[in-house]
Amino acid sequence: MNNKRQSVWIIGNISLLLLLACNLGPNLTTIESTETPIITKTDAHTKPTEIPATTATPEPGIWGRLANPGFENERIKTTLFFPGQARDSSQRYDCHAGPNTNLFTVHPSDQKNLNWSAIPTNRDFVISEMLTAGLNVVSMSSWGEDFLSCDVGWSHIAPMQASPGSHDELFIAANGKPLLIMPFIESRNDWAFRDEFPRTSDNHIAPGTISQIVNLIERYLQDDSHPEWASSWAQAYDKNGESRYAVVLIHASSNRLSPSEHEPFAVGFDLIAEEIFQRTGVKIGFLIDPLQPYTHAPGWFKPTPESTGPFLAQSNSILGIQSFIPEIWFSGSPTDANFLTWKESYSRRWAETGIPFLMDISPGYDAHIVFPNSYHYGLTPAWQEALTSMVRDFGQDGLVFNSWNGYTEGMAAVPTIEFGDQYYRWLQEACQIVDSQ
Repeated sequence: MNNKRQSVWIIGNISLLLLLACNLGPNLTTIESTETPIITKTDAHTKPTEIPATTATPEPGIWGRLANPGFENERIKTTLFFPGQARDSSQRYDCHAGPNTNLFTVHPSDQKNLNWSAIPTNRDFVISEMLTAGLNVVSMSSWGEDFLSCDVGWSHIAPMQASPGSHDELFIAANGKPLLIMPFIESRNDWAFRDEFPRTSDNHIAPGTISQIVNLIERYLQDDSHPEWASSWAQAYDKNGESRYAVVLIHASSNRLSPSEHEPFAVGFDLIAEEIFQRTGVKIGFLIDPLQPYTHAPGWFKPTPESTGPFLAQSNSILGIQSFIPEIWFSGSPTDANFLTWKESYSRRWAETGIPFLMDISPGYDAHIVFPNSYHYGLTPAWQEALTSMVRDFGQDGLVFNSWNGYTEGMAAVPTIEFGDQYYRWLQEACQIVDSQ
């Protein structure tokens, strides 16, 4: 099946490049075929436009599934990935990040996972491991625009040297391979989505969120020197069956809304998507990580499946729910059994909304060195078995593994010194369960 999909992928890319070469003039516009939109720049004085092509009839789009050529209607199987060299005292990019390898609670068996930036074959190795695991999408951890100074952004908080340069390396490594990329917008020390969503106090629509996404669009969809990168950005179908470029938003809550403003929260995502479309001509959609009430998660407003879900289900720009270890916000002094009961309820309730739901799984959590007072849970056969059961029950739309290389928090899909290939084989099993649904 991989060979077939790879052939379709290569043929699709060649066709798109030929279309690009034949149709683009000095003032470039957005060209949208019925298979996939090709997004290019416009003249500085010209509003982006969409020019439909009528060369083929696409397969009807299923909400929340992939829309890229060769991937049509595949379920998303993704992992959160921190691209870049390890924080090992080297400086691979423009900013220097202090070392953190002494904070690891799990350690990769193969050092190529830490030496991502050293040579291209190391990056090819990581991509190959992801594909062998059964993944078709990587959620690319992103910590701000490429123009940020070194005193903000990735260099102070990202667990790897997750710089814009490492993003480029990921797009280069993924090019021509059957693995797509979704930007994953992270919170950082000087910025959080909840503090500006849906509007700031001066009535601007989530300016920091929009700025980051526009910056990513300019870098990976509208870079004239790398037109091939556009084909690697994952697209998914919205509820209307239309293709949108997918972006993941971590920690979706709001300090700008009261706890009862469910509809304004949902409408806010369409406001962002429309503003981005007006600026770039690109249709963006969102997978969100909804923070839950009655936990210690941040945010004055936090969405619920029952009250917010119906409004989110009406949003044109919502592509699905992609949570990041939501059980970490559980209040009190929970046992593993408490965590599992809560996670099962959380997953079931969101899956029942009808919004595409990616079942999130992780080996457990152990960040006792970097966060001494944090929870320690999972990392046992019982935890693994319980989450496998949840994949069967709630993984009909897809899954997300958190995370590929979270070594400081004990969350790693890659084979480690501590656990061997136990969790890598588990990820393979989970992907196979999703494929069989």
